[in-house]
Amino acid sequence: MEDKGFSAFGLILCFVSFMAIHLVHGDLSYSFPEELSRGSVIGNIAKDLSLDLRALSERKARVDFEGNRKSYCDINMNTGDLMTSERIDRESLCGKKPACVIKIDLVLETPLELHRVSLHVQDVNDNSPKFKKNLIELEISESAERGNRFSVEEAHDADIGQNGVQRYVLQKNDNFILVVENKRVELVLENKLDREKHKEINLLLTALDGGSPQRSGTVVIHVSVLDANDNAPVFSQEVYKASLPENSPSETAVVTISATDADEGINGDVTYDFGHLSEENVNVFSIDSKTGEIRVKGVIDFEEINLYEMNIEAKDGLGLTSYAKVIIDVTDINDNAPAIYIKSLTTPIPEDTSPGTEVGIINVQDRDSEKNRQVRCSIQQN
Repeated sequence: MEDKGFSAFGLILCFVSFMAIHLVHGDLSYSFPEELSRGSVIGNIAKDLSLDLRALSERKARVDFEGNRKSYCDINMNTGDLMTSERIDRESLCGKKPACVIKIDLVLETPLELHRVSLHVQDVNDNSPKFKKNLIELEISESAERGNRFSVEEAHDADIGQNGVQRYVLQKNDNFILVVENKRVELVLENKLDREKHKEINLLLTALDGGSPQRSGTVVIHVSVLDANDNAPVFSQEVYKASLPENSPSETAVVTISATDADEGINGDVTYDFGHLSEENVNVFSIDSKTGEIRVKGVIDFEEINLYEMNIEAKDGLGLTSYAKVIIDVTDINDNAPAIYIKSLTTPIPEDTSPGTEVGIINVQDRDSEKNRQVRCSIQQN
């Protein structure tokens, strides 16, 4: 399975022993839920490799994690179990990626062997839906016609799939119904407003996920009934797409979004802001509230995040809002040199060691992608 756990790049592995090549095909794969308590059993290495516990100990079995990544698990030499040694949070490792895989190396000595182990971290429903704000304020004219629609910022859930946001429920009221289409959340005016009866209306909107147990998040929608603001801003397009090289410096212009409002005066003044932003996106980009220009604010690293999606809010002077989506595709540049990791014996090599004995494995990786990740390996003659 493709590793989508830590980055969007592939891992290019070259295994070269110093005297003879010994490739091991007994790769292992385990699947387990996130947030297991420390010391939980993931699988039994000894059983799955058909090794007795004595051999596991004598061959000094160990697990190595790629680069400087945290050691999430270890081997219990008394039982052969692969056990968690750290908290594993799927959302912090993989975000919204559909598959979350941690790759580790299992090293055995005498003879020297290397097994690739894939840890598939499954999502659990440990996050509730959240709205960007606790209060959404709308200002709607009492002249608004039945059937008029008013956009509301959607809720976001750090979980994926069925554990993400599945549906919305609007508190029963006399004026509005809720319509959700293609993740777009809108209030639809069912009965005309009467400012003489109600100058303000409060509605409770609830977002529900599909996990078990089910989790929810709420937001209060405060509607102020005004005399005249008939048009919401309209974006020039529903989806804006841009391409951005990684390592682009701060203040690099990315894309400019634009919305117009048919009203005049303050009712037609449009300002821009980000909708909900995930934790990893919140400090990466800035937006000019007047011009809609989006610029780079933080670090753009293809190897960490290669695609950004964010909602943009356009609001007129009296609070009517519309939303558009911005998709920013980060392109890779060759900014990573190949990294060499050596798996070697932990004990000295006797001088009478016979030719052909494996004494080390070279593991070469490049964090870049496509042509930039292609690695050629060679060993100088000696």
